[in-house]
Amino acid sequence: METIQNRGSSDREILAGMLARAFARDSLAVHVFPEDMARQQRLVAVHRPYLRVFSRSGIVITNSERSAAALWLPPGRYPLSLAAHLRLLPRMALATGLTALPSALHVLGHLEQMHPAGRRFWYLGVLGVEPNKQRTGLGSALLETGLRVCDKEGADAYLETAEPSNLPFYSVYGFEVLDTSELRNGPRVWSMWREARDTRDW
Repeated sequence: METIQNRGSSDREILAGMLARAFARDSLAVHVFPEDMARQQRLVAVHRPYLRVFSRSGIVITNSERSAAALWLPPGRYPLSLAAHLRLLPRMALATGLTALPSALHVLGHLEQMHPAGRRFWYLGVLGVEPNKQRTGLGSALLETGLRVCDKEGADAYLETAEPSNLPFYSVYGFEVLDTSELRNGPRVWSMWREARDTRDW
């Protein structure tokens, strides 16, 4: 696994395409982009600016083939500042299209309201694997690499997921459900929290 920062646009483009395929059937993606034909293209466009944010302000963990990626933000960088949101808004509007923009903004706002205020944590914003590479251990390797960073710094970890099948996966690595809520006319979302571990536990 490679931990990269400030990666070039070519890498971001490859990873954006991979993540779009990885999340093509994700509950939140289907909620925001219900039409299958448009979803793939829209998800590529959505992931481009977020890869830029995470690679500049956090870390992107990937493999040499760029067939898997985990996007993390360090303590104090999530939720994004108002200035960061304003910079992203034009790109988000272009990425989602005006029809889906209100739904996308509602999802982002809902997720931010769920975050645990006043607590120090690394935020796992995205963990995605190319569909034909899923269930091969890549997701586990990415997650373990990121959690080593958290534990080395003595920082807790936080994430959200709208996929019930992800709950057992993350629980193996010490994540516990912190909260759950339901989007308006949309899927249920779980937030999960993991306390930092002694690095000797690895």
